[in-house]
Amino acid sequence: MHKIKLLIILILTLGIQNNLKAETWDEPWQKEIIQKAEYFVLANVIELDSLGVQIGVLQNFGKKKLPNKLLINGFSLLSLGSSSGHGVHYDFEKGQKLYFLLTKKDDGNFAIPTPTSGFAVLDKENNVYATYRHSYHQALIPKDIYELTYQAIWNYYHNLEYDKGSVMEFINEQIEKEPAGFAENEISTFFLQHASLETAYLLDVPIEFNRIKKFAQSDNFHSKVSSVQLMTLIDNEETKEFLFEFIQNEDNDNFEKVIAIRSLKKIGGKEYKTKLLGIAENLSDEETGFGGNIMDPRVGTRFPSPRQAVKETE
Repeated sequence: MHKIKLLIILILTLGIQNNLKAETWDEPWQKEIIQKAEYFVLANVIELDSLGVQIGVLQNFGKKKLPNKLLINGFSLLSLGSSSGHGVHYDFEKGQKLYFLLTKKDDGNFAIPTPTSGFAVLDKENNVYATYRHSYHQALIPKDIYELTYQAIWNYYHNLEYDKGSVMEFINEQIEKEPAGFAENEISTFFLQHASLETAYLLDVPIEFNRIKKFAQSDNFHSKVSSVQLMTLIDNEETKEFLFEFIQNEDNDNFEKVIAIRSLKKIGGKEYKTKLLGIAENLSDEETGFGGNIMDPRVGTRFPSPRQAVKETE
């Protein structure tokens, strides 16, 4: 049952809520975090003190050289929505192993994007609490799959070669399966399918519409979001019409519809932008967003209603 809790509006830890509840921020999406990071490492936490977090680098996945020990003492993408003056803090533990997406600061030390993003915990069973879409949505996947997919994604956004054959083998294997749910005998498959669909999106790899349509028609929120997001890479009339109908379907929730609207606006051209504007007043104006606990500091993350998403300009 522990795994089932991970991907459905994840509140990272009670410690984060207690330490950070007085501050809120707009959490960046994982694509932006990966694009803007300068270093991707696996490290262990050596010490936490008033200076920040001291880490020891176990593996450097990038090409830029790094010292064996680093100090994290800042945040690179932190956009506060409210502040009480209490400040923000790190919620790591001494001896913990994590993957970090880092940027270098002017003082020679390093920063993660926000207190709740830019890292992935590696547990004692060699599973990773991985983020592919947003820190609210995480999947528990084996270390080897995480490194296979993330090395490819990292290399892609940093103009390096990657093992396309192995990554596509993983993606294709997962997509061929029927959409999995959250039942105990399905959850591991679901996490892998989530990783495969999101990896395809991040790598700009178009998957044939007929292969991912089943995920968009499933009753799994996360699979629906991943598949309609991936459809932004499929520029054909069948996909455009499917997305247009998906947006009008009352069985789909507001979050799913907003992702579909964004995909259709990218591939639909003037014709579908006009069609969307034509149905805008029939769409919900309720900002449901990521949901979650009101005490979660990420409540400052903006996410529009379907009506707002239609009217937004790129």
